[in-house]
Amino acid sequence: MTSNQDSGLICSAGYLVYGNNPWEKYILSPSSRNPGPKAVHAVLGNASTQQANDDSFVLHLSEGSLVSMDFGVEVGGRISFKVESESETPLSLAFAESPNFVRNISDDTGAIPFENWDQALTVTVSPGTTYYQMPKVSFRGGFRFVTFNGMADVTVSNITCEIGFATNMPNLRGGPGYFYASDAEADILNRVWYAGAYTVQTNIAPNDTGRHLPQVRPGWAYNATLGVLSPSLVDGAKRDRAIWPGDMGISGVTAMLAYGAAGREAVCNSLETLFYYQNASTGLLPFAGPDTASFRNGAQSDTYHAWGLIAIAEHATYSGDQAWLSEHWVNITRAVQYILDRLDPTTGLQNQTETNDWGRVGMGGFNSALNALDYRAIVSLAALSKNTSQASSWTTAAGNLKSSYNNALWDSGAGLYRDNTTTTLHPQDGNSLALLYNLTLNDTQAAAISAGLERNWNSIGPVTPELPDTITPFVSGLELLAHFRAGEVNRGFTLLRRLWGFLIDGPEFTGSTLVEGITANGSLYYRSTDGYAYDASYTSLSHGWSTAPTKALVADVLGFKVLGLGGRTWEVRPALGNLTSVKAGFETGLGWFEASVEVRGGFMIIELETPLETNGLLVLPTKYSKVAVDNVVSQNRSVKGGKRSIVCS
Repeated sequence: MTSNQDSGLICSAGYLVYGNNPWEKYILSPSSRNPGPKAVHAVLGNASTQQANDDSFVLHLSEGSLVSMDFGVEVGGRISFKVESESETPLSLAFAESPNFVRNISDDTGAIPFENWDQALTVTVSPGTTYYQMPKVSFRGGFRFVTFNGMADVTVSNITCEIGFATNMPNLRGGPGYFYASDAEADILNRVWYAGAYTVQTNIAPNDTGRHLPQVRPGWAYNATLGVLSPSLVDGAKRDRAIWPGDMGISGVTAMLAYGAAGREAVCNSLETLFYYQNASTGLLPFAGPDTASFRNGAQSDTYHAWGLIAIAEHATYSGDQAWLSEHWVNITRAVQYILDRLDPTTGLQNQTETNDWGRVGMGGFNSALNALDYRAIVSLAALSKNTSQASSWTTAAGNLKSSYNNALWDSGAGLYRDNTTTTLHPQDGNSLALLYNLTLNDTQAAAISAGLERNWNSIGPVTPELPDTITPFVSGLELLAHFRAGEVNRGFTLLRRLWGFLIDGPEFTGSTLVEGITANGSLYYRSTDGYAYDASYTSLSHGWSTAPTKALVADVLGFKVLGLGGRTWEVRPALGNLTSVKAGFETGLGWFEASVEVRGGFMIIELETPLETNGLLVLPTKYSKVAVDNVVSQNRSVKGGKRSIVCS
């Protein structure tokens, strides 16, 4: 694949030049692939700092002192600097994503509390004046802060980080996708959109930078193979640095919206790894990438299998690559058949036997989240099948599953779906997925679910019933998308501002990327009793599954979404709430898509640019009954591709 990421233009068409657009102030990506620190975070002991005329820093340390430097945003890669000392081991380096864990040892890449295996990296150099770069094996996937621990008298200068992510983007700020809302109260929306984009950019990882397991003790190593092609889209910058199909259900679309060809390449490479390791007998897709303990232990997952199929369908939609789809159709058919073969003849639902999932508890049985994912996977791929008999068969199976789902799982008294057929728990994941993926039967049912989900909210966000004391931006992102899909626009905006506003501005986060998960009171002790062993410094602060708002603001608020392969068909369904002006642009394999919607007086003005060979549909708020396309009044809501100016009144 080729990319125009270093051209200095907003897209391959070359009509929007960087530097002229109001949204560029929100872009968080470094302007250089070798940025230096932006500030001194802390000084302890007999140490001092100076700032040179070029804004670089000079550090003077003695034994027992330390200086912590702040890069301003999450970065990742290898630190380099000039060293002046008579000692062969004059200092050590410690890394942290969160300011909470800025100290003389690094935050954790293994969930082992109080062991602190990562420790600090000892810098070994020749005495005198020399240049140092971290060894390749000591690559650090994600950090904002680096602490220099003095072990002798030493002067450090010319500090830089060689950025190790998004290696397919020479210009890190050159992603073609953008979003911008101009209303004063929309600042947080813009900030969240670009934080989501940057989070995923930090998750585009070179193939030889997976987390080595078992963990080196003391220390760390990032030299495991992520997959079959490079770069891959992984779950997190610091950890796990692995391909997880469930995460890609959110992060894949974010990558493709924000970064065009570079994002599609990373998604495609991760999917190629799933196909490579697909079970040839059953069709089951892997639960995780080959550098994980889950993969090596033979762990499997029914939900992540379905997520993998959904990610395949999303990639096909954004890439428009029919040849790629045809090449893998046998694998896809086998994977869909895995689901169809496991639909119980009595209930019509899949019994969850491979119970690994996103970290929740209480899996198994005729699980509502699993069966909602199954439905979405079957429907999405039926729409892409070129075999009419197969498409019809899959569509029928999906319809039967939807009917069975409502018969077996709907709790009319609660206005929510149950987690399975033997429990009274009403899960966040199952209800969000059912609402998002259209398993509801009518608008009344959809409204009830949206209202029911809100009952889980506290002052920060939704506390998920299926993992107590937890707020998960992954599942809350699915809920966010579901509220917008149900037409509950105000509820969607409230959730977005409440939770993601906290994740951007909370003092324990990076201010530039989105955390993996938090506790109900907002701390980093995520999943403490479910795998993370009360190790808050293990929690990832740059996790792509938390980026659902980046999709929601384009596809649901602006309402601009691609439907057919490459966007040959598309839709504009604005739901601006109280906003008055929103615009966005992105690139698919077919070309450039851009839309703006402005509410002015009694008019809604829509400006569109789409590839000429495409066709779209306008779905407008009911208050707008008259439409003029390019100054021609039309009763038809179908719009041909190209540049179009539309006035609605």
